[in-house]
Amino acid sequence: MASQRPRLPLQTGSLPGISEADLASTASPARGREMRANLLNKLRAPPLVHQWEFWHDRQDRKKASSPEPAASTGDADDNYEDRLVRLSVMSDVREFWEVFNNFDIGNMPLRDSVHMFHKGVKPVWEDPRNMKGGAWTFRVPKEKAAEFWKNVALMAVGEKLQAAVASKRITFIDDICGVSLSVRFTSYLITIWNRDANHTEGKQRILETVLTELPPELQPRENMYYYKAHSEHAGFKAPESIAGPTPTSSNATPITTNVTPIEDQR
Repeated sequence: MASQRPRLPLQTGSLPGISEADLASTASPARGREMRANLLNKLRAPPLVHQWEFWHDRQDRKKASSPEPAASTGDADDNYEDRLVRLSVMSDVREFWEVFNNFDIGNMPLRDSVHMFHKGVKPVWEDPRNMKGGAWTFRVPKEKAAEFWKNVALMAVGEKLQAAVASKRITFIDDICGVSLSVRFTSYLITIWNRDANHTEGKQRILETVLTELPPELQPRENMYYYKAHSEHAGFKAPESIAGPTPTSSNATPITTNVTPIEDQR
């Protein structure tokens, strides 16, 4: 067997040396923690402006399984709120996509709903942030619902819908409360909830934002969307002192759309 060739020593004469101070700082525990923190910051997903909660309203959920008592008094409303379960809280872009990509709306049973709402706001008409508000409702064909829902959700977490209701008011500031999707027989209902049903300019800008941001193939027909205040629904229940929204503009122009009313969410 041939003898192995002796290894040549590694030549390092041309490399710059390291000072005692640099060596000490690199090897110190504090420096290690700093480097780790910097690395984690670079790898951390971009945060969302608001935290969002993802809710599921499942029709076959038993009332006894609810972790909280319902706030409404009527049987129908009790059943509705008892069916709601919060599945997740989303604080950054990665958490949003983890939830969104792992919940297939195509597998949802008839009349089930999902809701993506600002943290602390429940997807019920009687929530304090919703009582004086309303929602745009879009009836979307089933074959287009997934893409339509994704676009609306991105408008929400990307703050484009919030920008639509922005105003210079300092009291009762309008807000985007959340977005919802509900399964119906031949279509899906996708809704955008805002806090002030009488903010006419804001409502109009929400619609304009949706129609501008949606690609041509997802544009809804004019008779397939409408706006309705929550207090106008037959099942709405709220204290008499706050049952009706207070007008916010004395010269506001009503929104007019040629639509046929779509069935309520509940």
